Amino acid sequence: MAARSAWVWCGGLALATLVAGAVRVLPWVLDPNVPARVALPFARGVVELAIEAAVLVGWPIGWALAAHRFAERGEARAMMLLGESPLRTAAAAWRRAAPLACVLAVASGAGALDASAPGRMAQALIEQGRAACASASSTRTFAVPFVDATWLCSGPGSAPVLYGSGPGAMRSVAFTAKDAHVAGDMRRIELDDARLSVSSSASNVSVHVAHLTIHGMAPWVHASNVPAPLRAFVAVLAAALAAVAAAAACVAPRPIFRGTFAAVLVGAVGPLAALAFMRALERAGAPAVWFLLTPIASALFPAALAMAKRGC
Repeated sequence: MAARSAWVWCGGLALATLVAGAVRVLPWVLDPNVPARVALPFARGVVELAIEAAVLVGWPIGWALAAHRFAERGEARAMMLLGESPLRTAAAAWRRAAPLACVLAVASGAGALDASAPGRMAQALIEQGRAACASASSTRTFAVPFVDATWLCSGPGSAPVLYGSGPGAMRSVAFTAKDAHVAGDMRRIELDDARLSVSSSASNVSVHVAHLTIHGMAPWVHASNVPAPLRAFVAVLAAALAAVAAAAACVAPRPIFRGTFAAVLVGAVGPLAALAFMRALERAGAPAVWFLLTPIASALFPAALAMAKRGC
């Protein structure tokens, strides 16, 4: 029952988060200047984040609701009379949670790879746009989202030209190039056959070089410093501890919460706290080792909520 409940909640939350993510991708898909193949790398990232959030939150909620029903039927009390503690009862379903853990680990690890090297996604967008431009049968333009650049297509037989501007303080520098290569941390960009134009109130400066490498740029986005294996481990452990803590609260001898809504609440508070905690650490640029505190937070929040309200 616990496994089925968890899968139902994970599926429902995944559908909801995918719909929400589609709202961000849909304008690019419908834009005639953005080929569908260009939006695919960004859509992949949205799917990874949606699955990670859905499993991380849905797993504990599913277990909490299953434990709530288990207690309502009186089976939990019978198990306790046989000497089994609520914590042991809650943890008994861990074998059935292995598929959930695998899905969460894969989604979280894949998302961490893109987050730690956002330049990989930017490079994929550039390459997909160039391929679409090279196959264009007429003169047109293809926008490259996320990197503020546009491919200029002159039709069959003509090489595509990338036009754009630098990020941050380099916004005043416009460039054209035959191709571009973005570093994983987005602090370096290499341009082939580049022409740069810098305009100011006093003068205009134009430069043409065969190959240009710009180092030390302020990146378009902030790269995460959490290795993919560590993030996957933290996400799985946080979800597992939150699920066990929530289920234990619902099968306790004197249940802390009564009702389905309360069970959902105690199941959701741990993973939501974990997501907020990880997001705060990423924004602060905290050392990767600090992320090991996330599972502790995911387990403590349901326990703290249980202690705050005596009386599922």
